[in-house]
Amino acid sequence: MTFRRDHLLIRAGDGRWVRWRLPADFVAPSPTEPNLASSVEAARAVQAALRALAAPNGGFRDAVIALPDRAAHAGLSEGAGSRAVRRLRSELVRGLATTSAPSPSELDGRFRFGTLASGSLGRRSVLGAVTGSPVARQYEAAAEAAGLRVRWVDATSLALLPEWLGHASGKVDRRLLLLLHRRHFVLATAAGQRLTGFRMKLRAALDPDPPALAIRRAIEGGRYAVSILGDGAAAVADLARPMGLTLVDARDAEEDGGTPAVSPVTDRALAALLRRVGERPAPLEPAPVEPADA
Repeated sequence: MTFRRDHLLIRAGDGRWVRWRLPADFVAPSPTEPNLASSVEAARAVQAALRALAAPNGGFRDAVIALPDRAAHAGLSEGAGSRAVRRLRSELVRGLATTSAPSPSELDGRFRFGTLASGSLGRRSVLGAVTGSPVARQYEAAAEAAGLRVRWVDATSLALLPEWLGHASGKVDRRLLLLLHRRHFVLATAAGQRLTGFRMKLRAALDPDPPALAIRRAIEGGRYAVSILGDGAAAVADLARPMGLTLVDARDAEEDGGTPAVSPVTDRALAALLRRVGERPAPLEPAPVEPADA
């Protein structure tokens, strides 16, 4: 499941999904302050969405949660081994407000959601992310109020990176992944299976210029295989083609019969999280389950 600014989206492992409307700006992503306008209303939304989605053979027991990217404080560090992880972890925690920083025990339990070591032992990079305790607890409490056990929590775009890194084709060693959301974007670069760059930046509405400029700066005339996914991908791809890159994939969120589709970023993130806990998610059905009392 994932909370967006004005809706809750739950994706079942069998491919069904439901979008539950929430008040405008119900979610205000932050790594230090509570994100949800009302924890009670968030819990009610989860319960109602699950009722709409419930399978004939019963309800759901476990959940994975994709947090908004901007609910996480993330950073990339070059290095290898546990020392690099500890150093990055300390730097990230210092970036959180003292009142919201996780305790050592909470950090040990939660830091895994944003820790990604990539590359060979000889040359490795570590991507880490943390979020404040009140933030994580709010999302988890909404799921637990519906009787679910939370199996994994991750930031939406970060959830895609392990699988993307692990699927290097070998044809073009350097790769770039651009993940587009309506108000921000995430750009990652890799050499083989080693993460070489990571940045998260704001964008105004669906303005394609900031993401296209970020691509230009990242590739610096080099040969990259580029994948662009998410809101406004086609417009960004049009600006990026003259840069001489190899465009592998450009996939937008399209409407199906007037019903907004799930963003490919959200879909792939939730599917990746399901696979991480041992599920084998089916492809999304083309139309969502219709909430009876939305």
